[in-house]
Amino acid sequence: MKKEKDKYNFDFTKHLHILNGDGMTGTSSIGNVLAKGGLVWWASGKACEVFGWTNSKKVEATERLKIASKKFDEVRELTNPEYLNLLDEAYKAHATHLKKTAKKGTDLHAVLERFVKSEMKREVKPLTKKEIELIKPFIDWSKENVKKFVASEAHCYSKKLWVGGIVDAVAELNNGTLAVIDFKSAKAVYITHYIQTSGYAIEIDENGLFSSDGKHQMKLDKKIGALIVVAFGAEVVKPEIRTQVSKYEAGFKSAVDLYRLLDLDKLISNKK
Repeated sequence: MKKEKDKYNFDFTKHLHILNGDGMTGTSSIGNVLAKGGLVWWASGKACEVFGWTNSKKVEATERLKIASKKFDEVRELTNPEYLNLLDEAYKAHATHLKKTAKKGTDLHAVLERFVKSEMKREVKPLTKKEIELIKPFIDWSKENVKKFVASEAHCYSKKLWVGGIVDAVAELNNGTLAVIDFKSAKAVYITHYIQTSGYAIEIDENGLFSSDGKHQMKLDKKIGALIVVAFGAEVVKPEIRTQVSKYEAGFKSAVDLYRLLDLDKLISNKK
């Protein structure tokens, strides 16, 4: 009996990658099992800011004391319910900030996507002068280092690891290396970004690239040889590259194992 081909598709409503009718784990979700380096300190800093804390690397000591003293005086005037509200505000300060910046991040991500698609000669809304200026460092880098963009917002999956993802871009560099490119709204690049990006590399090498409705677009003629992360929240939007792809892929596979273990442990705990 002839074995039926696997059927992949993406459910936009549920934001779910589906293979043969069953949901898969999103590639970006795997990275959630790992601490994101400096983000822990960043989150604690956002909480402390509510009480007058300022970063010693950015503000002089005398100014820091002035700001802190003013806030201290304000806190002393609060009623108990008002102080409790302030504590709640501090607790969720990082989440509040992320919500405020989410729209800006989405917009800039879309600008980068449109640039890549325009380079692929796809019909997209032309970039404005302001948008070009926002991503100029990436444009300049790509003009100097990219031979051609192979894919934009393409779907991929690994049946072996049972994960699916949407890769921001795949490019062939001038030296012939195929690279996965991931756009991040973060202010810095973290190892978790490379681990996630290597997941896309695994999926692309295993099955190639697909459209959201499961149409097989292409199977690349060679393996992914570089991982590129663009942190467009940084002061300078400069791509950072790693070529030790297999090392990061091993990290991704370990993260998948940890993700599954946490799911299993949660299931066991809920049964008690």
